[in-house]
Amino acid sequence: MALLVIGLSTPFMAFAQTTVETTTTRTKCPTYLTNLVVDFVDSTPHSVEIGTTVVTTFHVVYPDGTPVTLSPETASFSWTSSSGQKVIENVVVVPVAGKPGWYTYTQTVDSSFPTGTVTISVLYCCLSDALGNYGPTDDTSSDTTLTVEDNSKVNVGPPTPKPLTMQELLATYAIPIVIAILVIIALLLLAARARRKKGT
Repeated sequence: MALLVIGLSTPFMAFAQTTVETTTTRTKCPTYLTNLVVDFVDSTPHSVEIGTTVVTTFHVVYPDGTPVTLSPETASFSWTSSSGQKVIENVVVVPVAGKPGWYTYTQTVDSSFPTGTVTISVLYCCLSDALGNYGPTDDTSSDTTLTVEDNSKVNVGPPTPKPLTMQELLATYAIPIVIAILVIIALLLLAARARRKKGT
């Protein structure tokens, strides 16, 4: 496989430096080798609550479209919304059987994750192959790929309250129920006494 060598031109280097993400462990993405490209990022399900597991599928290729075999099989991701950002670094990703270049990342959402409409991105320069090539050259989500079908936006909401069990209902409302019953009994006794008085 022929590797596309990217020259060390001043304009390109200036661009690469401006896209450095300070939340990643890698501070400079090598540009003298072939940069890996992420051309698909999709997360499911698209509406979740705290405690739900989200699976993100992404595709990694060389600039000529040849699928990439990651080495190591790790990646970093950001979860970003108007409420904040959470960065997950160097997590193990799983290759999709029979589909070279395709990988999945599975994450359970907990209370530390941002809520609202969250965009999941593959972080800048977190991927590599056995030849020492790195990529992508910028954080990549479905907003920045050229693929129309992918969607890495997830709506994260608070957990749905679970209905109370009978035991919990009794523990919560036992005293008010007893008081209500006693009041009803007292009213019935008063009404019965009033009727007896009228009858005499």
